[in-house]
Amino acid sequence: MTLVRNPSRFTTLLKRFSQLSVENLSSATQKPRSFATQRTSQASGENSTRNGIRVTPTIRKMAEEAMLDYFYSTRSLQYMVAESMSKNSPIFIENLLKKVNCVSASDINQSITKHLRFHPVNEFEPFLESSGLKPTEYTHLIPSGEIFLNELLLENHHVLCYCGVDPKKIGKIFEEARDVFGYETGVLASKIKAYEDFGFSRLFLSKLIACCPRILIGVTDMELVMVMEMLRRTIGVDSDWVMKNLSEEVSYDWSSVHRALTLLRGICNDENELCRLIKNHPRLLFENSGKWTLILVGFETKLGSSRRELYSLFVKLPQIQLEKCVSNLRRCFLFLKEIEMEDDEIHKVFRSHSWWIGSCTLKKTSSLLVNLKAYKTRVCQVVKENPEEMKKWTMGSKVHPLPATEVYLDSKAMKTQFLLDLGYKEDSEEMERAGKSFRGRGSELRERFNVLVSFGLDEKDVKEMVKASPNILTQASDVLGTKVKYLVEELGYPLSTLVAFPSCLKFTLERMKLRFAMFSWLKARGKADPKLAVSTLLACSDKDFARYFVSRHPDGPKHLEDLKRKQLL
Repeated sequence: MTLVRNPSRFTTLLKRFSQLSVENLSSATQKPRSFATQRTSQASGENSTRNGIRVTPTIRKMAEEAMLDYFYSTRSLQYMVAESMSKNSPIFIENLLKKVNCVSASDINQSITKHLRFHPVNEFEPFLESSGLKPTEYTHLIPSGEIFLNELLLENHHVLCYCGVDPKKIGKIFEEARDVFGYETGVLASKIKAYEDFGFSRLFLSKLIACCPRILIGVTDMELVMVMEMLRRTIGVDSDWVMKNLSEEVSYDWSSVHRALTLLRGICNDENELCRLIKNHPRLLFENSGKWTLILVGFETKLGSSRRELYSLFVKLPQIQLEKCVSNLRRCFLFLKEIEMEDDEIHKVFRSHSWWIGSCTLKKTSSLLVNLKAYKTRVCQVVKENPEEMKKWTMGSKVHPLPATEVYLDSKAMKTQFLLDLGYKEDSEEMERAGKSFRGRGSELRERFNVLVSFGLDEKDVKEMVKASPNILTQASDVLGTKVKYLVEELGYPLSTLVAFPSCLKFTLERMKLRFAMFSWLKARGKADPKLAVSTLLACSDKDFARYFVSRHPDGPKHLEDLKRKQLL
């Protein structure tokens, strides 16, 4: 009624609704653009200042200049140290910019200076980052309660740089030999001078210190000195050759290197052999400080290798890591043990073939036996006749079954005839399945079959028994005969019991004796049915046997344990 009486008000409402719908449409069409802008701003926020100014290379350079001015002018650090800390600490600079409150990009320098005036930074962070360490590597190295670099640390840092050590590699020294940075004035310089007196050049020392910082801890490392002396005099190599074969990524134990070098000198007949061996295979000394060489020599020596055989092995050594070589040799040794090869034969294999076995990674024994389709004895015989057959059994290669032998073919023919005698049709699917179920040689299957017949069972009944439960023929003839004697002669069960339940013969004799002894005890006390079937007693699990039979008498559990103890005696 109000709208009808006041048309002007109605017109005003229509205008408002029309404007609202237009605004909604425009905002809906602009949403994808606003979302994209939002994502971009969020992404850029990950690399921006506190006020959202994006960190460009120009801003980063300005920040580095501000940090250099702070460390050099305000903190009075050496210019070389200050410059390295400002230019080689990108993560530290990035984190600092996120804390700085600045209005514009041109204000970065002044803003950082103002921020540092009231918020001193922990100088160990840019120092260690510029020395080559990541934040995850140096966090635990920062001294608690200290934020400023002390004089001794800076002095020893200067000595290392003067010696020729790259400032970006000093972090490893701080990580592995931190005590170096606490030496009093002149101590570090005197330690470096001691190595120079032994003929070490400044360039070689700088490389050596970066690789092995611990040579600066304690007294002079005489093992290192002896190694260099032996290499120089005996082999004729200089420090340049050593530098080429050292890696700054690892640390070296020079006592272990010295032991490996001494051992190799004892293996070689003269210095010429030693020289050729070391020059061709420097990893014998420097891979894991020669420790894998020591392990390899010990392994081969236990297998009976002589000095000349060891030298021949090292000369022919495959171009792979010694650690992998030792791993392959050990894998082959375990394989030969698992196929039950005699120790003397194993020694023969390794004494003549270690040089190529070290480069071959054999498949697992279980996998090989399946793929070769042969028993351990057959595989063992093949290796004895020609150890190089193992080259075909390595990881990544397709292993083919071993060719059939006359013995195998005869056994297969006898097994086929045995299955035909049981009533299977030749070349039928049923016969193929039965061939997999009946395990063992044909002669053995026939022998075990005859054992059952010898106890008075009808041959037709025995055929039905083994067809119903092929597993009973997988055990030795004497074991099978002992079980039948126990059930028929000792316990007095009729032969028909075996015909009705042939699977009873697959259980161990110990299980039979334990179950029937317990059954006899319960029957004497009126707690068990005398006519209880053999299948009921043997087929149930130990848990069910205890629940349904043993628990019938209060003393049942105790008596069962007594029976178990008697079996163990």
